[in-house]
Amino acid sequence: MTRNLIRSTRINAPVDRVFSFLSDPTNWMKAFPGDSDVTHLDVKPDGEGTSARWSAKMWGLPMHVTHEYREVVPNKRIVSGTSVGPTLTFTLEPVEDGTELTVEESLDIPAPLVRVPAQALFARWAETDIQGMVANVKGLVEAGMKTAPESEAKFTQNLAWSGSVIIDAPLPQVFDLVRDPRVWLGPDVQISELKTTPEGVGTTFQAAWKVLGIPLKTTHEYTEFAQNERFTSKAALGPVFTVEVAPANGWTRLSMRSDVIPRNMAEAAVDALVMKISERSQTELLASIKATAEAQAR
Repeated sequence: MTRNLIRSTRINAPVDRVFSFLSDPTNWMKAFPGDSDVTHLDVKPDGEGTSARWSAKMWGLPMHVTHEYREVVPNKRIVSGTSVGPTLTFTLEPVEDGTELTVEESLDIPAPLVRVPAQALFARWAETDIQGMVANVKGLVEAGMKTAPESEAKFTQNLAWSGSVIIDAPLPQVFDLVRDPRVWLGPDVQISELKTTPEGVGTTFQAAWKVLGIPLKTTHEYTEFAQNERFTSKAALGPVFTVEVAPANGWTRLSMRSDVIPRNMAEAAVDALVMKISERSQTELLASIKATAEAQAR
């Protein structure tokens, strides 16, 4: 799957001045809203091969991505890409009152969606951040100052995943199986400090996993519980998970869903990462739960 974002602006400056500004990746990297650092700048005489490392912090962990200019056409186009992230294409067109600048971000997301920490950085590069960067490039070229707010953009959309499977087993048996977080979160998540309650609501546990050797951990609590129907589990770091069972022509349908509405871009990075972790091999996980439940029913 490829995600493309395109934003344009008209800059009251000649093409060569805008191109000169963009020739140094530090300038447009610093134009993104929010705090970031640019290091390891290496400018090549002909432009192609110019590189710099853009850094930010997500949930307190330093994240880095290095961009390199893969194509440079003087006063017309710069294509900057990374080995594990988005490609940015800057296109310049002369117009009567200056320069029309178009910035396109293209990000290839394999299926299942990438689940490495670097991907958390790319959550920053959402539509509002690209728009802010373009606005700031205009302000910096024209007047030497940013015009977009420095505060991180707010997320308003719901991030969600859902899936289901039909199981040839009695509904109560399926529910008793999946109410255990070690089952519905899968074998790649380590569960500890599990404290159950007779009524289900208030059950808590710690969920921990590693991504490229980086340990992540969060607390879960069952905030809703209806025996043989459904339960919800709220993660302190990340989404609300809903697990539901329902009759399906004499069998049982098991449905799983995760939802989250981040409050800001930094939180969105964390939430997106947790969600992508939870999506990991979901088809295989549902199939495994189905196989276990049906084996127990025999």
